[in-house]
Amino acid sequence: MSESEEWLQQRLKGIGGSDASVVLGINPWKSRLQLWHEKVSKKIDPESADALIFQIGHALEPIVANKYAKITGRKLEVRPQRVHPEYPFILGNIDREIVGDERGPGILEIKTKGAYVNWHGDEIPPYYMSQVQHYLGVYGYQWAGFAVLDLGTRKVTHFDIERDDKQIVKIIDEEKKFWELVEKKIQPEVDNSKACGEFLREHYNKSEDTVVELIGNSDATKWASLLRDIKDQEKILKGQEVSCKNQLMSLVGNAAKAIGDGFNISWKAPKDKEVFDLDRFRIDHPNLAKEYTSPEPQTRRFTVTFPRK
Repeated sequence: MSESEEWLQQRLKGIGGSDASVVLGINPWKSRLQLWHEKVSKKIDPESADALIFQIGHALEPIVANKYAKITGRKLEVRPQRVHPEYPFILGNIDREIVGDERGPGILEIKTKGAYVNWHGDEIPPYYMSQVQHYLGVYGYQWAGFAVLDLGTRKVTHFDIERDDKQIVKIIDEEKKFWELVEKKIQPEVDNSKACGEFLREHYNKSEDTVVELIGNSDATKWASLLRDIKDQEKILKGQEVSCKNQLMSLVGNAAKAIGDGFNISWKAPKDKEVFDLDRFRIDHPNLAKEYTSPEPQTRRFTVTFPRK
């Protein structure tokens, strides 16, 4: 078993620090529903984004840790996974422990800052803060440090944070509730996050030639009725949007720009783009077109229609 696969298997035994933000519903990449499925099924795809992130982070971790130690003069130690003293399903697997500080031992969390992480200055994203507070709750320490490698500037920055007992209590409480759902195999509610929708599409990625009977299902009727009302309202708003734009276009005329009270308008054509005429190519070069084109698998398309009565 590879180190990445072993790490994934360890995660299935309880709730780790990287799970804390998911449990709290503040993780932009994973939903509570997906996490619950992983814990209940005890399966994580070794080719998943989580596994890839682990591999990248694991490779960069010693480099960033050494840089942090040189910058701060602090001594770092590697520690094995620790379990919460009261709740054995709450786990802590930290990057490094900071030793020899007058405040007592601290936790070092190593992060990589890239294009997809909304991290500005010293403002720690809440999904990372909850992870560190989770660790502080497990270890009982009073402080932690961040070492952040910015891939854009290629620099390592660092800063410390203090233990937040109020937040830790909330995190532990939510993790206890979530693990109870796992143990009882009670699925958490489907939420309105993008991550939840992406998980459902991936989880149910193949359609079967069957029909599900939802007549008399109060939940299905409730959500379908709400969706119909939203679509009706959407049509009204779309019509109003078109009307507003048409009125403004008539006022702008041939001008490329317009300036108003609290708004700016730009009405310019983008640069012409070259478009490949596949239909014509198939007529002129049928054999070549057949050789260089292939069917592209499509994902399931979810549609809800409301036949008129």
